[in-house]
Amino acid sequence: MVILVQTPANFSVKPINHRTVDKVQYWSKEKLKEALKSYDLNGDGKLSKEEIKQAFKYLGSNCGSYRAWKAMSHADADGSGYVDLTDKELEELVDYAYNIGYKMPSK
Repeated sequence: MVILVQTPANFSVKPINHRTVDKVQYWSKEKLKEALKSYDLNGDGKLSKEEIKQAFKYLGSNCGSYRAWKAMSHADADGSGYVDLTDKELEELVDYAYNIGYKMPSK
């Protein structure tokens, strides 16, 4: 099956530069990493589903429970029920959050 999409003649795509679009600043991976790590509220070196839920609410998600569940499915490689802050699991969590495209809070 082939789907054809017709676009208007004046359609153009603006390149995204430094994750800023039309004066909107998006979270960088480094800032996301810092923000997510700050939600390790009990200091055990890992994020629980509840901690991830709170982090996604802070980032602007209206559906923190859903995002936490999806994030766990992406990042919890060992199936422990936690995202380890010292290994690849944190990087997977950051990549997941980055790809959603959360906006930085306005100043």
